[in-house]
Amino acid sequence: MPTSCRLILLLVLVTAAVSSCQPSKKVHQERLYLQGIDTASVSEVTMPEPLIQKGDRLSITVFSDNPEATAIYNQVQNGGGATQAGAQEGGSGVGGYLVDINGNILFHSLGPLHIDGLTKLQLIDLLEKRLDSVLKHPYVEVRFLNKKITVLGEVFKPGVINMPDEKLNIFEAIALSGDVTTFGRKDNVLIVREENGKRTQARLNTKDASIYRSPYFNLHSGDLVYVEPIRKKPTGTDQTVIRNISLAATGVSILALIYSIFRNN
Repeated sequence: MPTSCRLILLLVLVTAAVSSCQPSKKVHQERLYLQGIDTASVSEVTMPEPLIQKGDRLSITVFSDNPEATAIYNQVQNGGGATQAGAQEGGSGVGGYLVDINGNILFHSLGPLHIDGLTKLQLIDLLEKRLDSVLKHPYVEVRFLNKKITVLGEVFKPGVINMPDEKLNIFEAIALSGDVTTFGRKDNVLIVREENGKRTQARLNTKDASIYRSPYFNLHSGDLVYVEPIRKKPTGTDQTVIRNISLAATGVSILALIYSIFRNN
């Protein structure tokens, strides 16, 4: 065989060896989210308003046309009140109005208020109506201070995530966790939720566009997100051994071919 033909054969074999290291179409499909989604489709999006629960910590700031009279409502009060500065610390365990075990907060001059199960807008409406008799044009701002979720399993950065803007969906949680690892299952993400003394769970397929219709797509404070590993996930030692064997086999094949070509020259 002429030398030029041998060199061409060598290049073909090397190219084939390198190509064999590329991911297959099946492996590529496994990496994709929202498979089969129609880019032309339009659907309505509804964002559920989070409900206030026992154990929540709230920042409540009161404003009105008479600041002097308003100031007392933004000072530290016995029984759970907080200064405005303290409330801005956010979720640190200090400051804010803590919703007690009975679902109440103790608000200055209004006494105990049962707010468990209310939305922020409902609480704002309640406070503004109750303060209207003592303040001129009162308006209230309410923020959650301790909304967070936990992400565990096959993600690059497992841990506790504070919920920005008090809302978070499953894709945002995965992104904040550094994405799913190569050995994580995108089709079977477990969500564990505890609300109103009940624990529920669901499994989400992040590769299926119908995930948007799931009531677990938008996460709630306290949710646990667990990304399961694939069943045949190799250990760290296994991965090293497999990689070394593959590289060694490829190297031996190329060296043997080179030796065979130049020996016959």
